[in-house]
Order: sequence, then C-alpha cells, then structure tokens
Amino acid sequence: MTEQIGVAIRNAAALFEKVSDSARLDAELLLTECLQKPRSYLYSWPEETLSETVRLRFRELIRQRMKPTPVAYLLGYREFYSLEFKTTAAALIPRPETELLVAMTLLLCEELEHPRILEMGTGSGAISVALLKQRSGIDLISTDISIECLQLASENATLHGVKLNCIKSNWYQSLHEGKVFDLIVSNPPYIAADDSYLMQGDLPAEPALALTPGQTGLEAIEKIIYGAADYLKSRGYLVLEHGHDQADEVCNMLELAGFQKIQNERDFSGLPRLSYARLP
Repeated sequence: MTEQIGVAIRNAAALFEKVSDSARLDAELLLTECLQKPRSYLYSWPEETLSETVRLRFRELIRQRMKPTPVAYLLGYREFYSLEFKTTAAALIPRPETELLVAMTLLLCEELEHPRILEMGTGSGAISVALLKQRSGIDLISTDISIECLQLASENATLHGVKLNCIKSNWYQSLHEGKVFDLIVSNPPYIAADDSYLMQGDLPAEPALALTPGQTGLEAIEKIIYGAADYLKSRGYLVLEHGHDQADEVCNMLELAGFQKIQNERDFSGLPRLSYARLP
C-alpha cells in the first residue's frame, strides 16, 4: 500500500479532529518525526510517497494519538520560551500561557542584582530553566513532590547547560524556614477535582497531581500564599499562575496574607491568568 505525504496528512488530520483542536498541526508534527525532516519538507514534497517503514511508524503514532496521547509525549519534547524541553508522562506539558509567568518574573528581577528565587512545583523544569537561560546571576531552588519530575527537570537543565538545585518537597514541607527569597513563583495545580474540563482533550493523559489539588482547585494556591511570608524577604514578590476565573479569590487571599501592590496579568487570550504581589 502506498501513500503520499499530502494524503497521509489529510487522512490523519481528519481522524484527529475527534481528539484535538490542532488536528492538522498534530498530523504534520507526527509525520515530520517519522520522516526526520522539518515541516517545510511536507509543503515542498506533498506528492512524495512514504516508505513502508515511515508509513507503519506514522500509523502507530496515529493510533496512540487517538487514545488520546498528547503529541508532546509522543514526540518527547515541547517548545517553551523558545527552548525545547524533554517531556514525559511524569510532568505537565509546558503551556504557552505559562510563558507569562517567566516574563513577569524576569521583569520583577530587573531591580535585583542577584535575585534568589524559589520555584514550587517545577514539573519539567521549564520555568526554572527558562529563567536561568534568560538571566545570569540568579540563585534558584526548584521543588516538586515527584522524584520523576525532579529527574526530568534536571535532565532539561543539563540539556540547556544550566544547573538546577532541586529539592523534593510537598510545597514548603522540606524547606528550612528563613526569609531568604526575593521571589517565590509557581504554576500550581488549580483545577477543581469535579471540573468536567479534566476530561477534555489530552488532560486525562497528563498527571492528575499536576492538574488538580482538591475539591475547590484553590488548595495548593492557598498553601503557597499563606506560607510565603515565612520564606520571602521584606518586599519580596509572590508570582502565581491560576485559573482564569480564580483571580478575585486569589487576590483576596493575597490581601488577607498581608501582601500589597496586588496585580493581575492577562494571557494571550485576554484572560486573567497571573497574579503577583509584594510583601511590605
């Protein structure tokens, strides 16, 4: 059985419509992986016939995608902040909207000569590695409750030539108390356990621990906010990603915890996705 590149992409994209909002892109990315060619090759040679080896490999990736298995897990990587990160099923796949957290953290660091940063729930290490790649002189600690995530984060750090100081910790549990950090940053789990959104798209394939902290979705955020004052320096910042409908609740918690200059930032879709505030 023979199949041309253009036909193979159209057929796969038609199937992926059932499981993906980016069906055509998914098909192209998976086929380029099989061909070991850039995406531009697909557009230049749409009538080229696939070899039997490539066709069978592409068929297998299509089967896995339809489970659905996220494309980032099938490829083994995902781009974030113009860097390529290794991805596995141990960690949440880096999202474009989380680049806002990196950008805001870098902005808040501008006034500091040698900022000391704590990233909580590092997952793949994408946030920490991006920060270290973008700004020299950062002293950064990355924590996660998952050993597998910390191993993945360390691998991504090595891939990009930076070194992470990783600590296994359930939020602040394994950290020594002391007001030593200029910033605490986190993209914690924030989806409510009974939210039907968890059953949509690729989310069922991603680690539940990285998506939902409990019934309200605010449990992890609450722990981070109310524990931050024990670890932040005076005038230190807390920077949090959260759900687009959680901004008011997060800001209320920040105020109750004694934070000042509370601000929200919107993501590329115009949704309130980030809150940050400063201790007195």
